[in-house]
Parts: sequence; C-alpha cells; structure tokens
Amino acid sequence: INTAAIEIESNIENTSLEQWNQIFAINVTGTFLVSKYAIPLLRKAGGGSIVNFGSYDGFIADPKLSAYCATKGAIHALTKAMACDYGPENIRVNAICPGYIDTPMLQSFFGSEGDIESLKEEVRNIHPMRRYGTPADIASLVSWLSGDEAGYASGQLWVLDGGLSAQVQQMRL
Repeated sequence: INTAAIEIESNIENTSLEQWNQIFAINVTGTFLVSKYAIPLLRKAGGGSIVNFGSYDGFIADPKLSAYCATKGAIHALTKAMACDYGPENIRVNAICPGYIDTPMLQSFFGSEGDIESLKEEVRNIHPMRRYGTPADIASLVSWLSGDEAGYASGQLWVLDGGLSAQVQQMRL
C-alpha cells in the first residue's frame, strides 16, 4: 500500500527544481520503489494486490498545486500500466483517489490565519455529501481492494471524494 505523499502549494513559476524533485521523489519514485520490490514477493506468493494513492487532483487540477497534480497524474498512469503488466501473474494494481480527507495534510492546507472555521465550512459544503472523508473511509476501501472480495478489480482509479468530482463547479481557494 503506497500512501506516502507530500504537497507543495505553488504554481510552476514559483516551484524550485529542488521542490519539484522532492515531490516527485516522495510521491512517484516512492510508489515505484515499493512496487518494484513488492512485485517479486507477490509473484512468489501466487499473486496479490498493490494499492497506490492517486488523488482527486490527478484528474481535476487545483490552483497552486501544479507539482502535486503532476505527481498524482503520474501515479494514475503508473497504476494502469502496472495492472496491465502484472495482471497475468494474478497481481492486481489499483489506486485510491481521495478528495478532501480529514487528515493533518488537510489541516495544514487551511493554515492558521484568518477565519479558518468559515473556510472549513465552505470547503465542506462544496461536497454533495456535506462532509470531508475520514481515514476510516479510506481504510474501508483499502481493505476491500486488498482482499479476495476484490479479486476482479484491477487497473482502476477509485475516486473517494464525497461526490466532489461529480459536480460541474467547484470552489476556488
């Protein structure tokens, strides 16, 4: 399960090469390396499941998240390619693509200045379900994708965003 990720809030012009390399090293290269060394073990076991973490932002770009969006798009493509390469060996590869999940990463997004509670409410209300996702929501999908019940699920990008990406409009932060 490849969950490691960082987010850099910046547009391309203001992103240093060092920041670009850092976010790709953690988000994409980390996923590549864990998968590379897990595949022989899964092969030896007769198959298994790899769950990567993409993002809502791999489909729908948010302002000032250019590098983050690029890494998540790369993970989406890597997930599909790996599913094609290793499906014949009974190794399934999927990605979970969360939206706003109530984690420390989300809390850091809100910052510490201004009317934080109003901003949190505004962001919550752009979701059709009127709430953020929880780590338990993510864990439930990870559990299913990792288990035998999802034995035919592979090469998919599982969006878990409370319906946010189903909408035409979204708030601009």
